[in-house]
Amino acid sequence: MIDLNTWNLTIPEQVPARTIETRLVKADYRSPYFQRSGQTLIFWAPVTGTSTANSPYPRTELRETFADGKLRNWLYKEGSHHLSASLAVTQVPSSGKVVIGQVHSKDNPTPFIKLQYQFERGVGYVNLELRRKPGDIKSPVVMTYRSMPLDTRFNYAIYISRNGDLRVTIDGLTYTDRIDPAWADKRFYFKAGVYTLDNQGPSSEGGRAVFHQLRATHGK
Repeated sequence: MIDLNTWNLTIPEQVPARTIETRLVKADYRSPYFQRSGQTLIFWAPVTGTSTANSPYPRTELRETFADGKLRNWLYKEGSHHLSASLAVTQVPSSGKVVIGQVHSKDNPTPFIKLQYQFERGVGYVNLELRRKPGDIKSPVVMTYRSMPLDTRFNYAIYISRNGDLRVTIDGLTYTDRIDPAWADKRFYFKAGVYTLDNQGPSSEGGRAVFHQLRATHGK
């Protein structure tokens, strides 16, 4: 089973969206939005779900913490930081877009990195969106893995070094860069799951993904 000892979970119910504490997540928490099946986790975020304070869209998404439940926030210069996952996106909303991994910042309203699955005209893609500086309004797509059908298992990994080196891989396709120094004093955290970029339609519509592996690590 995926180690859930250092994550809390946001689910799209209540207003604002409800956060399930780490102690409950690791104690076999389940709901219509978050299921366990064998060695996998199933995330479901319907378009009719509630949202967090800073977004109009629903999510069922893990957010890294310490084992005691305290939120984990880190400066990239403190060490090496790695998020990896193996998953399959099995459903998308009418917009065709769900976010499956993020590097967010507690000191910034918008994320540094978003990994977004997009299904359009019968073709699936995985896009890497990168916000160059904290104040940038847009986070342009800097890499796209093309021809990723629904229900297809794939891997992604995000690595950040203490020197600001960035490496992102999507099934072997690799993007490398240096983090702009404007991020140096912004504390990051990893997120993973399903963030549905749509809030219109029936309750049967939304984003769904099956995670086979998920791991966040930090080193010297």
